[in-house]
Amino acid sequence: MRFLESCWTALTYTLGFGSFSSWNGPGSQHPISLEPVLAGHGAPHVVDDTPRFRPPNGPEHSKFICEYPQMKGWRDCSTSHDRGCWLRGPGDKKFDINTNYENNTPIGVLRKYTLDVDDMELHPDGFKNLGGKVFNKTFPGPWIQACWGDDIEITVRNHLKYNGTTIHWHGIRLLNNMESDGVNGVTQCPIAPGDEYTYKFKAQQYGTSWYHSHYSLQYGDGMKGPLTIYGPSSDEYDLAVDPILMSDWSHRSAFEDFQKELDPSHGRPLMTSVLLNDQGRYNCSEIEKQQGNCTETPPTYYNTTVQAGKKYLLRIINTSVDNTFIFTIDNHNLTVISADFVPIKPYVTNAVLVGIGQRYHVILEAKPTITTSKKNFWIRTVVPPGCSGFPQGSPPEEKNGILNYEGSDIKLPETAKGNFDETCSDEPYDKLIPIVPWQIGDPVNEQQSSTFQVGLTQVDPTTGKYPGQHNYSRWDIGGEPMFLNFSNPTINNLHQGTIWPAQVGVIQSTNTPAVTAESWIYLVVTATGFPFSSAPKNFIPAAHPIHLHGHDFAILQQSSKPFWAPLVKIKKDNPPRRDVALLPANGYLLLAFKADNPGAWLMHCHIAWHASSGLALQILEREGAIDVSPAHMKETTRVCDNWNAWVGDRGNYWNSTGEFQDDSGI
Repeated sequence: MRFLESCWTALTYTLGFGSFSSWNGPGSQHPISLEPVLAGHGAPHVVDDTPRFRPPNGPEHSKFICEYPQMKGWRDCSTSHDRGCWLRGPGDKKFDINTNYENNTPIGVLRKYTLDVDDMELHPDGFKNLGGKVFNKTFPGPWIQACWGDDIEITVRNHLKYNGTTIHWHGIRLLNNMESDGVNGVTQCPIAPGDEYTYKFKAQQYGTSWYHSHYSLQYGDGMKGPLTIYGPSSDEYDLAVDPILMSDWSHRSAFEDFQKELDPSHGRPLMTSVLLNDQGRYNCSEIEKQQGNCTETPPTYYNTTVQAGKKYLLRIINTSVDNTFIFTIDNHNLTVISADFVPIKPYVTNAVLVGIGQRYHVILEAKPTITTSKKNFWIRTVVPPGCSGFPQGSPPEEKNGILNYEGSDIKLPETAKGNFDETCSDEPYDKLIPIVPWQIGDPVNEQQSSTFQVGLTQVDPTTGKYPGQHNYSRWDIGGEPMFLNFSNPTINNLHQGTIWPAQVGVIQSTNTPAVTAESWIYLVVTATGFPFSSAPKNFIPAAHPIHLHGHDFAILQQSSKPFWAPLVKIKKDNPPRRDVALLPANGYLLLAFKADNPGAWLMHCHIAWHASSGLALQILEREGAIDVSPAHMKETTRVCDNWNAWVGDRGNYWNSTGEFQDDSGI
């Protein structure tokens, strides 16, 4: 059935809310400690005829072990000549790069972790930020690791003074498990100070991602860290480098900066520095030094050392608040082998554009593209025009790391920047070819009710839907800007025939067909207001990294031109897929996902200012299949009771007479 002829009646409801220590120092990225139940020594390949081995892409300085005690007769099979194989079983059984991980996973072990959330001063670029918030007294947070097929339990304990918190496991599938998605106001109430909550999920996918707070703007203050699930790869390598987190950084708390986003008369919030694995460089003025705002020891550059001729797996993550980065290493090529959690057919480039929330696995061959006597090369994080949250005309320093060859001293490189496209757009559409193919079916939902326009909406202060009496403009993607009620999350209102408030903007049809786990849902997200506008909005030419929870989505089309259905060419045969895609400025995204994961799933812009302003909606997927029985909801109810007790006492607020919440909540 052609796209224009399809009847896109609703899936789902789509809810667009219009809202209600010590520091480890530069370069510290420590794997989090496992609880004793998994402690072990040595790394034999077989124990009791079951696989037990160090993952080939494991940490550089750790003895992390993958183990499959229930898989008798199986062996690990990953070698430097065949990274596509993971486990080989009796006969011709195996788990490898071609296994459909949506349906089949190995049987791993249970891994338990604990994350303690604290307030802490941070100074990653040499300037003191008193508003830091961290996991386990480290920044970035500790590296959470698991192996393909493991079950993971992570207990989060909140020690913050003035904030609740929830933690999101970015890109994780969470099949039939929305209560572990970590979105306050949607899947749970916030974890109150002094309380804790345990998230549980299966490592169904493999690759690299990150975890971060989804409570307001907390992750911009430091609450983020890397997450890796070890598994096969689509190309060969010898060694692996620990995850590389690219980020922007401000010298003020993100909660303070957000006031500028709300009130444009103060100018938009702007970032100060670029960090590469928590290391940045800020040139403190003499006045700032005299005021005690700067550390005595300036931070060093991030660096990594390689052996000539070896191939290295690099795991690149953009954890920024407001900036896209182009990752490149002078005089070296990169082979891209995965986009987000999706393994792809390898392609070679000299630079990779990484939007906020996106991840790429790339292979670096330690062999300069041009013969040279130089042994040190700049690692660059370039902010492309059109994707910048830094002052206009003042791009940040892009030379933020050093690639050093073994046997030579680490010195400041003298290498020149390579030639590459600096357009603010995703990696080439035709290069992102998934190894495990999808064939996209026809949609069951109707086009017009599933077309969402990104823009700025002038808030009417007389409605009482938003705090204060301010004529602020807020970003939105649904009918109105999102504004979540922390104390009354969506999960508490299912199966009750809920009539959602007007600002929720429920999209549904009176003739909804029976939507099953095999049904395909199409969504159009535009940034132009064309072909129609459902509400008065200002349409600003800007790129937005759009992230969907609970699913990978197929990108049926992505264009910098306005959406006009008769001209759209849809790719249904194994299109690119991932969980974050850049909505091009003045253009559109046409996305598709299968309605096989019942839950309330957030879709939002990953520019933190925009999400907190209201650029988000919920997709309520197959509500009747969501388990909200009292037994299942027991822990959710307990956390809400504790939150409501804490938030009900204004003495707990940072400002006991002011507004507690001024952003969307996410």
